[in-house]
Amino acid sequence: MTGKIKILYILTKSDLGGVSKYLLEIINHLSGNIEPYFVMSSPGYFSEELEKLGFKENIFFVPMTNSIVNLPLHIKSNLQTLNIIRKIKPDLIHCNSTTGGIIGRFCGALTFKPVIFTAHGWAFTDGISKSKQIFYRCLETFLAFFTKKIICVSDFDNKLAQKVMPLFKNKLITIHNGIADSETMFIKKNFPDNKLRMVMISRFCPQKDPYTLINAVGELDNSNVELDLYGYGEELPAVLDTIQKYDSGNIRYKGEISDVTTVLKNYDVYCLISNWEGLPIGIIEALRAGLPVIASDVGGCAEEVVDGENGFLIQKNNIEQLKEKLKFLYENKYLLPEFSKKSRQLYETEFTADKMCKKTFNLYKDVLKENV
Repeated sequence: MTGKIKILYILTKSDLGGVSKYLLEIINHLSGNIEPYFVMSSPGYFSEELEKLGFKENIFFVPMTNSIVNLPLHIKSNLQTLNIIRKIKPDLIHCNSTTGGIIGRFCGALTFKPVIFTAHGWAFTDGISKSKQIFYRCLETFLAFFTKKIICVSDFDNKLAQKVMPLFKNKLITIHNGIADSETMFIKKNFPDNKLRMVMISRFCPQKDPYTLINAVGELDNSNVELDLYGYGEELPAVLDTIQKYDSGNIRYKGEISDVTTVLKNYDVYCLISNWEGLPIGIIEALRAGLPVIASDVGGCAEEVVDGENGFLIQKNNIEQLKEKLKFLYENKYLLPEFSKKSRQLYETEFTADKMCKKTFNLYKDVLKENV
């Protein structure tokens, strides 16, 4: 193949979420012989960052919906994306997220373009309604026929997919999410003796469970255990209502944040309490900063948190177990520096952007060779 390689990246939302951060790491590591193009539902954080990188003319907006039943909009999304593919003639399509993955693979099949799909957590994982699980098991199995390779961001998701679509086991590959390193000044250095300062940063949506965390801290009734929450999303009003149940002042909503690098070092523990996950980039950001982590034992979180070594895994929705671990950490703060060290080591060995991008670009090469 001569000349520049054109890759079309398709995602659903352009918001400040894990998919956007994942793709930005890939774009920042692209070699000069790759020309990227982008399809997404609407302007947002991701498109703004791409414009800063000089890719404004390579961005296309296509209306999309996560609603299963909105067939007219799904048809419109596919028709518009087909026109874009015919216009730019990409050599490879890399699609992300459930809806972006559906559009990318349908359009790739119709235009005979090779497609790679990154599953940032499956829509048939535990925690999602049974009816949706059944629907997406069938849909993803069907779409796998039109996918050259499926990137799973965790071993958990890889094993789950093997159970659901064993015929396509050879198409599945695990590539852990990764992020670029930060300056040493943003790595946790000291832990206070008198407080336990915690933070949760996430999109407030059905996937996340900040309520269990807020209630656990509130019921501890210990003003020295502090919790700050950063985030946005459709459930923000409910989150604020839950915080207002407790008037001790040690549980605070701090607003939306686009770059967590500078604030994480101000905390002692990073928390991510969820109903389901893929492989949360938020936890990787905490590992990079050298923070101990408390997370729900869902999805690939067990690949980021070694229970009892760099933090604790909590059963989903188990407020009593969470309270127990919070109390334990407060009473045994001498463990935090060692947990911190283990978190940083785990980041350096498993979750760097260089490692993720090298594996991803090698996959691009393999797929493009097969398609010659």
